[in-house]
Formats: sequence, C-alpha cells, structure tokens
Amino acid sequence: MAALVRLIAAALAVVLVAAPAQAHGNFNGGDFYAGLLQPIYHPESLLAALALVLWSTQLEPSAGFAACAAFVAAIVLGSALALLGARVPGAEWGTRAAMLAFGPLAAARLRLPAPLGAALAAVAGLASGAAATAPEAAQITRPVLWTLGLGGGAALLGVYAHQTVWRFQAFWMQIAVRIVGSWITAIGLLVSVLAATRPQP
Repeated sequence: MAALVRLIAAALAVVLVAAPAQAHGNFNGGDFYAGLLQPIYHPESLLAALALVLWSTQLEPSAGFAACAAFVAAIVLGSALALLGARVPGAEWGTRAAMLAFGPLAAARLRLPAPLGAALAAVAGLASGAAATAPEAAQITRPVLWTLGLGGGAALLGVYAHQTVWRFQAFWMQIAVRIVGSWITAIGLLVSVLAATRPQP
C-alpha cells in the first residue's frame, strides 16, 4: 500500500507543481540521466505511461508484457525519429489520447485482444517518445544515451508498477488501480480541454 501511495503522490506532484519550461530543467547529469528523468519535465508522457502500465497489470502476464514491451520499443523509435528531425504528427495529442484510452480501460478493468493492446501501446509509445524528445533535441549532445535513458525510464516504471501491483493481490489493490485509472482519465480530459481552448500564438 505504501509503495502505491508513493507512486500516486509522485505522479500528482509532477502534474500539480508548475515549473518554467526549459530543456532538462537544471539537471546536468548527462544525456542518459536527462532522458531517464524526462517524465519529470513532461508529465503528460508520465501519466500516459502510468495508465498503460496499470492497465497491463490487469491482463494475462504474457499480454501485459507484450503491451509494455511494445510501448518501450516505440518510445525508443519515437525518440530516434525526433532526434533525426522527423516530425511525428500529433505527438502531443497522442500522449493525451493515451491517457484517455488507457485510463478508462484501467478504471473499468476492460481487456482487449493482446495484438490490439500491443498495437495501441506502440502508438502511445511512439507519440510519447517523440513528444518528450522534440523540445529537447537542440540540447542533446549524445542522442543514443538520451534515447536509452528515455526507454529505460519507461521500462523501470513498468517493472516497478507491476511488482507493486502483483505483490499485493488483495481486493483493495485492484480497487486502487481502478481509482488511479479514473484520476488519469480526468486529468487527461482536463489537459485536452485546456490545450484545445488555449489561444494559439
């Protein structure tokens, strides 16, 4: 229970604490660690990943692993495309769509066919990787390390969440996962509305 509470608190802190947008913030630990910690500066990607991971814990182990693996692989691909200068259309909206797709799936405890789940996870990962990397591209000096850090961060989130949920199979844990899924859905809806109504520069 304590581990889940810490995970939720960290996600909410990232979303609720406003900070000025700047490449890598004040972190100078190198490109690998900057990529690893990028969700701190891009909370939409963090919540999209968290929604996917929580949903994957409700699946059969093989299907859950396939969804998470597809997500991580696609994050690496999306990051690489952004670093090569390729534009992934609608990447920012892709992360919001992931929140609005996987959040309700986790909240309702709905299962999809494994290939469809993996495909949706791959689309979300591609969008997340591109959206997290494109604004930082000019500051990145070692692209391979950045991309590995970004993918590694997503993989660590998946492993940690899976171990936390699977360790506690009590009914309250399943309810907690569904509640967090509903919160992510609400946040995704709010962020999407704000983004859609924001005046364009």
